[in-house]
Amino acid sequence: MTIDWISTLQEQAEFANQIADDVKQTLEIPDLSVTQATRLYRVVEQGAQTFDRIMEEMESANDIDDELRDGAGSIADMWTNLSVTTANKVRVMQGLSPIDFPSGPGGRR
Repeated sequence: MTIDWISTLQEQAEFANQIADDVKQTLEIPDLSVTQATRLYRVVEQGAQTFDRIMEEMESANDIDDELRDGAGSIADMWTNLSVTTANKVRVMQGLSPIDFPSGPGGRR
């Protein structure tokens, strides 16, 4: 079975953008509870783990060009940023200091 990587990455980018919008709106809720923030973090982590599996499949494929790999890397970065953002919200709500996460290629999952 051949995977259409272009369509797969387009779908994943759309999904990640939708989750990013949801995260932004949810984190702006003034009376957001720690439980709700934790649930949001778990949803983000599930999405990130799903995309990690897609990345693993891409890495094992030999016919992937650099442009697609770069696109996948950008989506992975988005998931990493969402994960750190939601984790930091939970940490701050629990009275802990936020984690500082390096950005750029070295900061990818």
